[in-house]
Amino acid sequence: MRSTALVVLGAVALSLAACSSSGPPRDLTPPDLFQWAHDQFDAGEYRKAAEGFFAYMLREPMSPLVDSAQYLAAEGRLRAGDELDAIEEFRRMATGRPNSPLADDAQLGLCRAYLSASPRVSLSQEFTRRAIEECGRLLQFFPTTPFRAEAERLMAEAQAKLSQKSYEIGKYYQDNRRLPESAIVYYEISLSEQPAEDFLPDLLWRLYQTYRQVGYETEAGSVRDRLLSEFPDSEEAGKLAAEEDPAGNAGASL
Repeated sequence: MRSTALVVLGAVALSLAACSSSGPPRDLTPPDLFQWAHDQFDAGEYRKAAEGFFAYMLREPMSPLVDSAQYLAAEGRLRAGDELDAIEEFRRMATGRPNSPLADDAQLGLCRAYLSASPRVSLSQEFTRRAIEECGRLLQFFPTTPFRAEAERLMAEAQAKLSQKSYEIGKYYQDNRRLPESAIVYYEISLSEQPAEDFLPDLLWRLYQTYRQVGYETEAGSVRDRLLSEFPDSEEAGKLAAEEDPAGNAGASL
């Protein structure tokens, strides 16, 4: 296992050296090399920092600072916008060093990297789902982690993104295809995926409309009550009131 890790590190270091002439100075001692990489990280030179930390890990594989170097190399990748590389580095540390004091940091980093790599809502949300899975693993395997609140926040953000994806599909079926039954399927999925409040009133309004359109009056009534209860001052609640009492609305406007 150790020889395999050294081969991997060696390949990474050679690749970095071949691709960049701005890596760490070659005449640095290992302690100075670690400090150089840390200085680059603090200065926001994240790709250079990652190169330096990888070089340090290759030269000092048994150092007590290897865990810090590996974590900071992965974090540097993420901050530089190299999310896919960051995912691999965080995963390598989280799975290969489960007893490290930084193992839960790496697991959270894996969740963060997947969410950062997640594309806009109109595209596939596989990375969003992976972010939820990795945050869930953090909570499962590190129940006392100080990062619980952050992991739960990231999971909620990812869940809201999945919910918005389903909401947008429902809108497409309702507005463009005129298929209320299909719209209902996706609106219900969206509602189950913990939607964000910025589009939840419109989701409830649209679900109410489509339920009524296909004759699901009981379901429509439940959604109506939720909309009025949770968002009484919303534009959607106003549209609902105007639809149910058009004469009263007209009179109020005179």
